[in-house]
Amino acid sequence: MILFSEIQIDRFVDYRRRVFVGGIALVAIAIALPLGWGMGGFTGFMLFSLGAYSCAFRNWRTEPGLWMLAGLLTVIMTPCWAYFEYVHWRSIFHFPAAKNQVWNAFRLSTDALISLVVFEKIVRLSLTVAIQNWKRTRIAAGEKAYEVASKK
Repeated sequence: MILFSEIQIDRFVDYRRRVFVGGIALVAIAIALPLGWGMGGFTGFMLFSLGAYSCAFRNWRTEPGLWMLAGLLTVIMTPCWAYFEYVHWRSIFHFPAAKNQVWNAFRLSTDALISLVVFEKIVRLSLTVAIQNWKRTRIAAGEKAYEVASKK
């Protein structure tokens, strides 16, 4: 299933602070470690982004225009995700020649794979919020219009 359920969306929104801080911590650890040891920079950035988007979507049931932001994020991020996915799988079939490059390639490939999984969650969350928020606000706007028309 491509779309998340309402419970899953609420779970993303509830854990937004933890994911946000975890992403910042992971990026800080990747930067602080010596060159060749640090791992998790891409994943940390994606977790940071997931926390930021979850924070923006915290009122997804009631905010009337949030579907436009979520739709814009979906339209922008889906081609980016597809391109990064293509680049990652293409790089797997490129074998490095030197021994020390094998560890760097493995480290980078693992970090990229985990960050792509998180990126996929971001795209699915944005798509789900766009559809669900549009449905909810359209129904709410229709009910308000019906109330106004019935009062006349």
